[in-house]
Amino acid sequence: MKWFLFYTVIILFSATGCHSIVKHEACADKIWGTASLMVVAEREAGRIMIIDSIRHELLGRIGGLGNLRHAVMTFSRDGRYAYVIARDGTLSKVDLIRLSLEKQVKVGENSIGVAISRDSKYIMVCNYQPGGVVIVNSDNLEKVKEISAERVKEDGSKLISRTVGPLDTPDNLMIFGLMEGNAVWVVDMKQEGFPVIKKFWDVGDTPYDQLISPDGRSYVIGLLNSEWVGVMDTWKLDEVKKVDMRERREGKVKEGEKVPIYHIPHLESWAISGEMAFVPAIGEKRVIVYNTRDWSFIKSIPIAGTPLFVVGRPGGREVWVDNVDAPGSEAERLVQVIDVETLEIKKTIDVGKGALDPQFTPKGEAVYISVREEGKVAVYDTDSYRLIKEIPAEKPSGIFCTDRAVKFGL
Repeated sequence: MKWFLFYTVIILFSATGCHSIVKHEACADKIWGTASLMVVAEREAGRIMIIDSIRHELLGRIGGLGNLRHAVMTFSRDGRYAYVIARDGTLSKVDLIRLSLEKQVKVGENSIGVAISRDSKYIMVCNYQPGGVVIVNSDNLEKVKEISAERVKEDGSKLISRTVGPLDTPDNLMIFGLMEGNAVWVVDMKQEGFPVIKKFWDVGDTPYDQLISPDGRSYVIGLLNSEWVGVMDTWKLDEVKKVDMRERREGKVKEGEKVPIYHIPHLESWAISGEMAFVPAIGEKRVIVYNTRDWSFIKSIPIAGTPLFVVGRPGGREVWVDNVDAPGSEAERLVQVIDVETLEIKKTIDVGKGALDPQFTPKGEAVYISVREEGKVAVYDTDSYRLIKEIPAEKPSGIFCTDRAVKFGL
């Protein structure tokens, strides 16, 4: 093994091709746990960074993971393994202790979402192409089931739909959306053969992302072309209710100013604090606050751009929002902090060009933010809003904390 000034490079060859594992030299002899790691996708390089979020140290990188332009990942329940789904349908199982690529398979041509079952035994992947979902064994990534997302039209022809999501529930169900099918399907992961036990049709126009409340009770589906979101009680599984996203004053609808959509909001990050949900408006410069008891409208909070990620700080006192706007605009540099008590912006931070995806450490003392256009990940102290550290990264995008391993819907 040849030592370089900054990194130790190990090249591994496998049936899937050449995969690079780069362990940071300063961490070469360290042993770490996996409960508080940050895993960052470097989208252009097709690799991930693994960072110790207690010491804010880069542990290493793993490459050869496919097209990470819309990388999503989930974690085994013990936090040891990351399952990374690339946009080109490559599913990778990464060991976060050994920093090794354990297994890699192809599960689609254009994949968009991944989730792990409650018992950590199975992985579900949603596909744009060829549509439908694929279920694999989490141990060896062998395919165990394919579910075609079909809708039979009035003329008898079949519509094959793209799927989005998926997410898991406390009852070991998996729920996913059908974009062209305008539907929500529920799969029972406890039963042999993983049957689809519920199909909710006509929930709205073009489902595109979904979330579940921290307790697993409320499921919410976002709709790209409807003025509402769909809400379902996961205990009852009886209907998907329509919840209006439009602001109402004195019984009248206040139409928000529509702006170009540069990025579609990621709904799994919606912040829920107590009995309030903070929801990104599609194509509008506002965050909508709902009462989660009855999903009634509480308030609209204006922000600098259109929200992409709306993320609650652990403890529930703050919600952090990134801003998407025209390339080069001031808004895309800003991350704003909402005070949950006052429902007002309490702090605006100029993080840098292309600041996206604030993600908190498990207890919320620090937040990690991708600064894509400046090639770095910025780490901030959440008490003082002071910059702690900047970690060089190649076009960083999604950030995923390993504490997702013990949360529903993540």
